[in-house]
Amino acid sequence: MFGLGAGIAEAVGPGLLIGLCITWGRPGWYVAGALFLLTGLAMPPAVRRARRRAASSLASGAEVTSARRGAG
Repeated sequence: MFGLGAGIAEAVGPGLLIGLCITWGRPGWYVAGALFLLTGLAMPPAVRRARRRAASSLASGAEVTSARRGAG
């Protein structure tokens, strides 16, 4: 699934940029810039969320491991 996202981006991206920037002209460049801006602003919260989920997964994995050790 992870690789599928990159493939879709490579397939759709050039057509999207051509459609926006060449066909729409200046407003298309503004839309493309806004998309990049929104994507950049979304990254810090997405990374924080991923770190929290990874930390909770590691913590729950440690709890399971310690429970198994105690039960043995």
